[in-house]
Amino acid sequence: MPTPHPRPAQVGRFQYTASTGRWWWSDGMFEIHGMSPGDVVPTLAIMSRHIHPEDRGRVLDTLGQCGADGEPFGCQYRLLDLTGAERFVTLTGSGSADGDTLRTVSGFLVDTTAAQRDAVAHQVNEELTQALRSHAVIDQAKGAFMLGYGIDGDAAFELLRWGSQQRNVRLLTLAERLVAAVESGGGLGSDTRQRLDDFYFASLTDDVPEPPVARTTPGLETTFDTTGDVPVVRVEGPVDLATAHELTAAVTQLMIKAREVGAMVVDLRQVTHLGSVGVSALSAAHRRSAAAGVKMRIVLSPGASLGLAGAHGLDVVSVPLDQAFPTS
Repeated sequence: MPTPHPRPAQVGRFQYTASTGRWWWSDGMFEIHGMSPGDVVPTLAIMSRHIHPEDRGRVLDTLGQCGADGEPFGCQYRLLDLTGAERFVTLTGSGSADGDTLRTVSGFLVDTTAAQRDAVAHQVNEELTQALRSHAVIDQAKGAFMLGYGIDGDAAFELLRWGSQQRNVRLLTLAERLVAAVESGGGLGSDTRQRLDDFYFASLTDDVPEPPVARTTPGLETTFDTTGDVPVVRVEGPVDLATAHELTAAVTQLMIKAREVGAMVVDLRQVTHLGSVGVSALSAAHRRSAAAGVKMRIVLSPGASLGLAGAHGLDVVSVPLDQAFPTS
C-alpha cells in the first residue's frame, strides 16, 4: 500500500516584544487555538492555559530559556483548543537582541494533528492488511488439511498450532510454507481432485441433496500385549499428521510399562501409511526410550519400509504378519 501524501499542516506566527510585554498572533495562531482572529488579546497566560497540563511546565521552561539567552528552540506538545479538542503542535522560534538586551521572541506554531492522524491511520491500515493477509494464508493451510484429512476447521487449526509449537516456527510462516508446498506440488493429488469435482458439480444443482452421512477420519487402532515379558503395542491404520499424536501417546504408554524389563516392541505390520511426521514421532520416541534405558524395536512387514529406511539409529526388523517376531 503506497504511503498517502500528508495533509498540509496549519501554521500560525507569533511575536513577543520585550520592551512592551505585548504578544502578537497571526490569524493562524487564533485558529489553531479554536478562536476567531481578535477574540482575545494574546498573552502568555492565555497560551499557557491551552497547553496540556502534562506538557505545560516543559513548554514554559523552553520559552523562558529563550527569553534568557535568545537561542533558537523547538518543542512539541499537546494543545487543548477552545472546544477542548486535543491537537498535536510543534512550537519553534528564536530571540533577537540589541546587544545584551533581548528585543523580541518570534516563531511559528505548527498544527501537526492531521499529519499524525494520517501516520497513525497508515500504520493501522498496514497492520490490518498484514492481519488480513495472515488470516487468508492460514485459512488456505487449514483448507488443505480439511480436504486432505476430512477434518473440520478447528481440528485443522490445531494441527497447524501443534506443528508451530513442536518446531518453534511462527504459525504464519508454517502456513505460508505449507501453501507454497501444495501449490508447487500441483495440489493434493488426482484422487482428491476427482472427488472435489464430484462434490462441486453436485453442489451446482438445485436439487436439495440428502443429508450427508457423517464420516470420520480414519484413526489408529492400538492394542497392547506382551511377548514373553516384553510389552508390545500393535498399531493398525494410517499414521499421518492427523493421527501421529495417537502413535506418540501409545508409545509413551508402552514405555512406562517397559521400564521394568528394559525393552519394548512397536508392531507396525498393519500400518497402511507412515508419513514423515510418523517417522519423526518414532525417532523422538526412540530418543526418549534410549534416555530411559529402554530398547525400542520396530516390526514391519517384509518389503514395507514405510519411510523408515532413512531413519538412522532405529532398530527395525521385518517379519511376516503370521509369524512371531524377536523381541531382542
